[in-house]
Amino acid sequence: MEGSQNDALNNQPISKNVHEETSIYEEEINLIEYFLVLWKRRYLILLVSVLPPLFAGFILFFRSTDYKVTYTYDVNNQGGHDMASWNPDEKNYNMLLDQFYSEENIDRIANKLRENGLDKYAQLINRAKGKKGLEKLIAFEVLPRYADLSKLQITQVTNPVQLEEIRHLKALLLNMTIRARPVNSISKISSVIRENFESVVPTYLIEKKLNAVMREHKADMASIDEKRFNLELTLQTNKSAREKLRRVKVEASEKSEGGVMLQFDVGGQNEYLPLGYQIQARESKIIELEESIETNKARYDYLKNLLELGGKLSAELKNNASSFYTIRQFHAFLSGLVDRYESKELKDYLSSLIKQIENRISAGVPITERPKIYAVSKGTVKKSAIVFAISLMISVFAAFLCEGVRKSQVRAS
Repeated sequence: MEGSQNDALNNQPISKNVHEETSIYEEEINLIEYFLVLWKRRYLILLVSVLPPLFAGFILFFRSTDYKVTYTYDVNNQGGHDMASWNPDEKNYNMLLDQFYSEENIDRIANKLRENGLDKYAQLINRAKGKKGLEKLIAFEVLPRYADLSKLQITQVTNPVQLEEIRHLKALLLNMTIRARPVNSISKISSVIRENFESVVPTYLIEKKLNAVMREHKADMASIDEKRFNLELTLQTNKSAREKLRRVKVEASEKSEGGVMLQFDVGGQNEYLPLGYQIQARESKIIELEESIETNKARYDYLKNLLELGGKLSAELKNNASSFYTIRQFHAFLSGLVDRYESKELKDYLSSLIKQIENRISAGVPITERPKIYAVSKGTVKKSAIVFAISLMISVFAAFLCEGVRKSQVRAS
């Protein structure tokens, strides 16, 4: 009995070792089979993995080279407070990009390109899908870049004061990079795009700011209308009180004592004011109210005239919105409009607006008028290597697939 138990115990490790050795042997056999399959299908693997990257490299090598040119603008010197400038913070920068990449503006650029015989590039920008597609042809970048507050708040900056400074960070430079081909066309293409960015897009900014100013004027007029009734009512009350005070009869004994003494309460104490002084106080208040009413009326009329003028300016911009209307053309329109007004206030307003636009025109040019044109790297080696890696995986998979199909056919036969 004891001998049989010992035999059983001795047989257990032996069977375990045999099983492990068998598993290792089977794995070695499988690896050899895999290698034999790869060796058997080596020509298939070679062709499938080598031909595609060679073909891709051939196409990339002989494909036309793209070229790029970058224009740098000093946006920090463009102001941001007048009618024709944009504040170079992140919010206004995004609004500027939305306006430039809008379908309406891209159509204007495409039409202008066709007028200059650049039909192929016009088709490229028309086929580009949305902002991301257009950024491959026309890209913008601000320096310094706007910070990602969601990342900075967690990893770098925790001081609320510093976060507020970063939130109001303004750009100093703006780069516009234009990518096109062939090299002899990029100058013509960039001139059209530059004209749009430097002269057409600012008209949108002017229209938006003009509409904002007109809304402020309407709010001021509404405030004047609201105050007018109270001022006129107070004026009428003071005039009535003055007339009643003038009709007060003064006794002879009171005259000798310097006039009637009117009693009024100040801080819980009784004070007295002669009748003459009381009438003068009412008259002073009446004069003050009449001046306020006249001032408000003059301001109301001025704002009304500004609204009428703003309507003409807005109509000029809207009527030419579908064309390649530039800020220089709007400047010429304003210059011709000044002589039509006799009011000094309106002339001064137009003159101020003209100067603002002149400043925008002079500041809205790149730092370097003719920057260098660079060839864009095709990435032939990198792209060919990626194609080779993908082709190699496909060829290995195809080799095992073919071997599996062959074995299935052999078993079936």
